[in-house]
Amino acid sequence: MTDGVIAEFAVRAVATASIVIFIAWAAVRLGPAIGGILAGLPIILAPGFYFLLHDHTPEFAARAATGSLFSLSATQVFLAAYGASARKGPLAAILFSLLAWSVVALPLSRIPHFPVVGALLFTAVTFGLHSFGRRFLDPAQPKTAGTRWSLLILRGVAAGLLVGIVTLFAPILGSSVSGLLLAFPIGFSVVALSLHLDHGGAVAGRTTHAGLVGVSSLAVFTFVLAITLRELSPAAAFAVALCASLVATALMTGMARHRQRNGSIAS
Repeated sequence: MTDGVIAEFAVRAVATASIVIFIAWAAVRLGPAIGGILAGLPIILAPGFYFLLHDHTPEFAARAATGSLFSLSATQVFLAAYGASARKGPLAAILFSLLAWSVVALPLSRIPHFPVVGALLFTAVTFGLHSFGRRFLDPAQPKTAGTRWSLLILRGVAAGLLVGIVTLFAPILGSSVSGLLLAFPIGFSVVALSLHLDHGGAVAGRTTHAGLVGVSSLAVFTFVLAITLRELSPAAAFAVALCASLVATALMTGMARHRQRNGSIAS
């Protein structure tokens, strides 16, 4: 392996491990609503597309970004499925969620991909599943235990290694499959399982439900990247997409904190 390949693998692995650890901590410290939104930060997708732009043409990267946008609709199905099955236990919930993701993602990878169609599909799926998922939320305020840092770090490292391996070799499979794999919810899987094992199904369910909103930031990133790569240089398009995604996350986090404060005052 060349030094460039090793650096690429390391960045992707460290980025994934970091976001998994941070989101699991944030969901406990700041609450599931904010933790789920922060999970939408493009800390996993952005490094993947950075190296994709470095190694491939803008056209290839634009197609991969559009493929990721379609795949994010399957991620929403994954999150909704986990929230709906969280009371069944962590193993049943993750298996059901991954099955639901596969049923949706694989057909989506085979249809023609257009950014606007992907954005409309994502918007419709997000609104529908967010409303649907409310009925599965535990009405009681979930209680959280202390963070088990050793286990959390171990899970984060495992997720990082998996993402590093998968995304490093994804371009060999073509732009559509690359986009599909780059958007695979490995990070969400580890976050949901960690929260479920350490703090119970109620916390995991509320975090994955909030994640339905948080993923909008990833959708913004992939949509803006797919569109701007046709008009701007790769570096400029990447910067614009990243800024748009961060702004979206900041706005959603501010709204969630406002709702939390209003809820505290009302109670």
